[in-house]
Amino acid sequence: MILKNYKKYDFIFREGTYGDRAYMIDTGRVGIISETDHDGKRKVVAILRKNDIFGEMGLIDNEVRTATAIALEDTQVSVISKKTFDYLLKHDPFALRPLLEVLSHRLRSTTDLLWDNSKGPVLKVRS
Repeated sequence: MILKNYKKYDFIFREGTYGDRAYMIDTGRVGIISETDHDGKRKVVAILRKNDIFGEMGLIDNEVRTATAIALEDTQVSVISKKTFDYLLKHDPFALRPLLEVLSHRLRSTTDLLWDNSKGPVLKVRS
């Protein structure tokens, strides 16, 4: 992994750019910001700290970033490249467990949010 340093308010990546790497915070804090709020305002989605992982979806689906990551203070991250990810997937998949835990947690949080905001009819299931 490569270490990279960002100064306070540096962009790490921007929404809409293609992602081919993930990041783990070694020191500092990172804000994840949505630039496409329905009111046209930026919305802080998360504030991440040491050992948090972000940008991981780009390693898996090669799609554009869905948010912007910005250093909230001087920050050092370990960069996980697509090449490293693919190597670990093939040769040491257990090493990817922390990344998979992050994905699972975020999927559950999103599911909970959707459930809480759902205003549709209740589906009754017979036993």
